[in-house]
Amino acid sequence: MAQSARPLGPWGTWIMATVLFVVKATIAADQEEAFNRWYNEEHCPQFLRYRGAVSARRYKALMGEDRYQYMAVYEMQDEATLRTFLDSAHFKELRAEYDARFGGVSERARFAYAQVWP
Repeated sequence: MAQSARPLGPWGTWIMATVLFVVKATIAADQEEAFNRWYNEEHCPQFLRYRGAVSARRYKALMGEDRYQYMAVYEMQDEATLRTFLDSAHFKELRAEYDARFGGVSERARFAYAQVWP
């Protein structure tokens, strides 16, 4: 189940996310349990504190992915929110904590996608 921070719009409706920020990661086998616990209990909730963050979900690769074991998919309100987030102290802090905990035993790549339909 996704964790959600879905903010309400002006008419009390959910704000729809139009941008996905995706982070794929590897993790050393002996760190996998600690990595998953930290990611689920600390990292994703910290991400959701950012204004304009809509939801956070994590996935484990089943097939077709030869490099990265895990993928986190973060929904963001819009492209402007993503760009502001990427330049924010909040994002720098999230990256620094990840690096401090798992930088030596993990590799990651970031991607961003804008909704094109509907």
